[in-house]
Amino acid sequence: MAQRADIYCGGCGTALQFCGACGAPNLADSDTPYCHVCGKLTKAYDVEQAERIQPSVEKMQICPLCQKVIGGSMETCSYCGAKLTHRREGPQAALDPRTMKVVLTMIEKVTEAKNHAEYNVIDRLTALMCDVALPEGRPRDAQEWSFSDQLRILTLIFEYVRDRVAYRGEAFGEHVRWSWETVTAGGDCDCKVVLLATMLASLNFRRMRLLILPGGLYLDSRTGTKKKIQGHVLLEVELGDVSSVENQFVVSRLDPSCQDCDVNEISATIAPLLPNFYRIPIIS
Repeated sequence: MAQRADIYCGGCGTALQFCGACGAPNLADSDTPYCHVCGKLTKAYDVEQAERIQPSVEKMQICPLCQKVIGGSMETCSYCGAKLTHRREGPQAALDPRTMKVVLTMIEKVTEAKNHAEYNVIDRLTALMCDVALPEGRPRDAQEWSFSDQLRILTLIFEYVRDRVAYRGEAFGEHVRWSWETVTAGGDCDCKVVLLATMLASLNFRRMRLLILPGGLYLDSRTGTKKKIQGHVLLEVELGDVSSVENQFVVSRLDPSCQDCDVNEISATIAPLLPNFYRIPIIS
């Protein structure tokens, strides 16, 4: 790893490092290896380290039989079971640096939440919901629940985040809050998804993915017109029945920033753009 120079902010004395690509100053002890201006790797991180933290990224595709939007690498449609004989081959398209930085920040805030003292806010919330929705004595572990219990808890948590947490119309990725901060202060779509994913992860929901739409101009297939989107994120969760010998999973998509959306409903503005989303697993 490259050694950083001893450079400090003249105002507060914080150690700085300069991006090798654009020259912008960054915090030397930042948790992310990416420049906050251009999104490229800063000098203090080597390429091998960056590759280790890069999540896999895949573009979405449409099942030719049922017309549902599914992950681009899937060989069988998770909705209708059709075998996909014309899968996209080769490497998937990469996200732009800024969107990738937002993705890495969101994943960090979900997977590292348990390391913070404030995490007890999430523990108390999820424990309360389990006490309300599950029979007494049932373990707080999604891997030991039936499909119906998983769906009941997922719906309860989703409705809490959708209805009880204030929405803040900020630019996509501008402020990605820790989950306990979002509980008290509210947040944009990215903050709400971090809160939702953290609460589900605390109950051992394992199969979760971010569905990311980078900001830009997109063609609305219904109207034929172009839409300018600031960026959006959804949460995809796979629910499985532990009693099933086939170990099959059912996909649920959640849009907690849409006040009118239930589980598996996407806002009318976003739904036509689903094939443009990228699918990224939350690393746990």
